[in-house]
Amino acid sequence: MNKKLLLFISVIIAFSFKAPSDKEKSELLMPAGDPVNFTLEDTAGKKVSLSDFRGKFVVIDFWASWCAPCLEELPATKKLIEDMKSNDKVVFLFVSFDKNEDLWKDKVEETGAHGVHLIAGTSSDKLKAMFNLDGIPHYSWINTKGVIVAKDAARPSEFGTKAILKTYVMKD
Repeated sequence: MNKKLLLFISVIIAFSFKAPSDKEKSELLMPAGDPVNFTLEDTAGKKVSLSDFRGKFVVIDFWASWCAPCLEELPATKKLIEDMKSNDKVVFLFVSFDKNEDLWKDKVEETGAHGVHLIAGTSSDKLKAMFNLDGIPHYSWINTKGVIVAKDAARPSEFGTKAILKTYVMKD
């Protein structure tokens, strides 16, 4: 195909896409929906609900102690936590799909990841359905109203994740 014709077609296609309005951008960032909730146990056996964090922006890291990709992602997650620690509106929640509670607790202690650590236990299927989980590691973001704004959020190691997260938190 002729290079000029290909360039012309590319320009036409590029201009045929309409940029979203400010209202559309806002709706993309903060979709309407019902708040979600679940209650799980932390490392001390205390019941913790997602609703306990209303008023905070929650970053959920779904993982397991036996999941190599989850553990490979951990340094980037720790870096993101460190970068966001000055913002008291953000909470990092780690939800494990471990079956062995002792192995999970040992790995939490070993990794030293700061945040709230919960184990899915018998709620695994409910969480998988709620967040469309088909594998781990998996990240989701919940706004201050308890609404899921990103069911399949970017991994902390992905380029631009911190900037995108900051944008969501600022808009919330």
